[in-house]
Amino acid sequence: MEILALQCTGKNKLELTKFEKPEPKHDSALLKIKLSGICGTDIHGIEGKRSVKFPFIPGHEIVAFVDSFGKDANKYIKLINGSEIKIGDRVTVNPRIVCGKCYYCNNFPMNQEMCINSKTATSIGSSNYPHLFGGWAEYLYLLPGSEIIKLPDNLSDKNATLIEPYTCAVGCVDRYRHIHNWTAGDAFEINDTVVIYGVGAIGMLMVAGFYLAGAKNIIAIDTIKEKLSLAKEFGANYTINVLDTDSNERITIIKELTEGLGAGVVIESCGVTEVINEGISVLKRRGILFEIGHLLDAGEARINPYILCRNEIQILGHYAYPSSLSMLFAAKLLEKNELSYEKLLKFFRLDQYQEVIFDKKTENAIKPAFLIY
Repeated sequence: MEILALQCTGKNKLELTKFEKPEPKHDSALLKIKLSGICGTDIHGIEGKRSVKFPFIPGHEIVAFVDSFGKDANKYIKLINGSEIKIGDRVTVNPRIVCGKCYYCNNFPMNQEMCINSKTATSIGSSNYPHLFGGWAEYLYLLPGSEIIKLPDNLSDKNATLIEPYTCAVGCVDRYRHIHNWTAGDAFEINDTVVIYGVGAIGMLMVAGFYLAGAKNIIAIDTIKEKLSLAKEFGANYTINVLDTDSNERITIIKELTEGLGAGVVIESCGVTEVINEGISVLKRRGILFEIGHLLDAGEARINPYILCRNEIQILGHYAYPSSLSMLFAAKLLEKNELSYEKLLKFFRLDQYQEVIFDKKTENAIKPAFLIY
């Protein structure tokens, strides 16, 4: 049986490719993919801006069903939110396979993003059988060591496409929670003002995550008024359009909105180096800047060390999310459906890849995705 995948064969080269549907080995499984998100890191790989192994199949934000698995798959593939893998299970995938042996795996097992030897679709590539390690395809092959998360029953397929990016926000909120330890049951009140630079998919879900965690004052900053309007629906109290302000004006506005103190938290999710120093300048003393916007090397950022020192600012790099359990928590947040998540999503067929990936005709979707079937 032939199946279809959208394969990246070289820099800025995508083509629909046919593969034979593989049979999973005794320690592996095969998923039938229904939906697969389009992430900026997928685009970076296609453009050759980060290390990838050509050819490869992009895609890691996956909603799928278990198609088949080998007799020992339950020993080698970890299922979160279930006892054992079953045919027909609706799942998402942790796109990272960790080695379990390096310094970080041994000493920080709940921080899987730190693994030195982790494998992903872009590092494995699609040259060799069984080829299907990325999400822009009809099927995904799960190698031993993979982790999958069984999806909550009341979570829609479409909203489940947001689990992987939402987990980045969940991880960020969780780090803040551990720093301040203000907990009350399932949630906690965030008395600090939260400022989020850039409300694309990750930034918008940061707004949502901090809002649902109890933040009373969220300021969203972007260049696109439609995104800023949507950010208010997701929990932002105030918005600032970069096109209408300069850096000094934004700093003044934020100080005025915080009674002269400044924000307690800044999220840099726009990937603009100049924003980092501005973010530091709007923080109150002992404030935290989470840097999540630079997954590519965009050069050095100028930082005023006096402000950093005098105000005892904390700068924390935030790369992805710590574990599959974080993905389950994000899935449960989405299951509650407290916000209009569907407004973030727009779905396209695989054969529309030219207009979506290269022509950028995504109808201003915050999170475009491929609907596989």
